[in-house]
Amino acid sequence: MTEQSDPLENAVAERINKTIKEEFTDEKELSFTTIEATKRAMKKFIDFYNNQRPHRSIDWLTPDQAYQKEGELKRHWKMYIKNEKGDL
Repeated sequence: MTEQSDPLENAVAERINKTIKEEFTDEKELSFTTIEATKRAMKKFIDFYNNQRPHRSIDWLTPDQAYQKEGELKRHWKMYIKNEKGDL
């Protein structure tokens, strides 16, 4: 998923791939027979992830609830963006 083989380069994509494999599949492997079957399954995964699955990093809200929340949302996640010095 990255150009330089660095998972921090695209941490969001790496995280969602891990979540899909661990939470929505048997034996942590994805296997689909057609592109259409893949699209249908991914749509279900994403809908569940965004609208039904609470997330510890956003005070046990779903992403949809967190997005709609007014006021400050306390951050419970790590930032993997390098600064000018190259530090995380």
